[in-house]
Amino acid sequence: MGGAGARLRAVLGVRSSGPLGAWPDRAPDADALVRAFGERFGEPPAGVWHAPGRLALMGEHTAASGGVGLYAALPWGVTAALATVAAPGVRVAAPGGPLRPREAAARAVAEAVAEARRTGALDAGTGVRVLLDADLPERASLGHSAAAGTAVALALADLDGGPPPEGATVDQRVALAARPGCVVRVNLRTMRTTVLPFDLAEAGLRLVVVDTGALPPRDLRAVRSAELRRAQETLGPLRAVRDLPGSLRRLPDPALRRRVEYAVTEVHRINAAVGLLRSGRAAETGPILSASHLSLRRFGLPTPEADLAAETAARAGARGVRMSGWAGTVLALAAEERVDGIREALAEEFRARGWVPPRVRAALPSAGAHRLR
Repeated sequence: MGGAGARLRAVLGVRSSGPLGAWPDRAPDADALVRAFGERFGEPPAGVWHAPGRLALMGEHTAASGGVGLYAALPWGVTAALATVAAPGVRVAAPGGPLRPREAAARAVAEAVAEARRTGALDAGTGVRVLLDADLPERASLGHSAAAGTAVALALADLDGGPPPEGATVDQRVALAARPGCVVRVNLRTMRTTVLPFDLAEAGLRLVVVDTGALPPRDLRAVRSAELRRAQETLGPLRAVRDLPGSLRRLPDPALRRRVEYAVTEVHRINAAVGLLRSGRAAETGPILSASHLSLRRFGLPTPEADLAAETAARAGARGVRMSGWAGTVLALAAEERVDGIREALAEEFRARGWVPPRVRAALPSAGAHRLR
């Protein structure tokens, strides 16, 4: 049962049955992908490209108010073997078989192809053949479909001999701009990106990714965006708010007051985190992450599973914890030697509640999209 089934369980008050879909243990083998491409499409690919998944660290919920977000590229992602052909149309497959056009990764590929046609990187009559493989779960708020689209967009730009694409979405911008040991700050209004140092390896730290699989009863993104837009009709751009208490008094709706309080204070927290990063003090950002997590309650988040994961990781020694994205993924900033203890504590606590334990993996901020072959 996929995302729709998980939301139905949440509506009925049934707790999550655990993480959704597979999280492959091994990275895609580029040489094997080349061979599989030839077997499926009858000719070799023009090359193989990789794009990483991404982890939202802070600020991703403030897009409607023109805020900023901090993101790290992950060591897991989507690898694409691709060729252009004289026959029209776009065909997308995975090692297990063709992807249906409505599947998220197939839609992302189609959007990347359409954008390449729009910019002139791909002729209207030229077809595209793509074979995708991944070591990133599809339903864990880690940017799987965006990584698929980014890998294809970069491939088409490379084959055209032009510069790398800028990226049509925040996730694509992050995947293209990312560098090892860094985070990407994205202005969610202008899409401008800034790469900042986040050298966790130097500090002996890891980003612990906790995938609970839990979804809220409904997708809150459109609802929260509409609330922030309504608040801005009264207050003007939230990024320009200086007197937060006075601004909140102007809003008669208590729900809007809570949303605005989160959106405005989140920008301040990100500014504080950026200041630490610029001065090489990534190890000190943990309390800011935890403060952001607590503030998300003003936004109608997190899910109970995400809250339990965050609280358990903190008790097990994480320096900072936060729900990431809109579903059931949590991040913890922790010393490398604490990772196993955090994983064991999470499994024990979830089993004690009768819940399926989350998947837990540790990561370092990784490289952006690039060509493999």
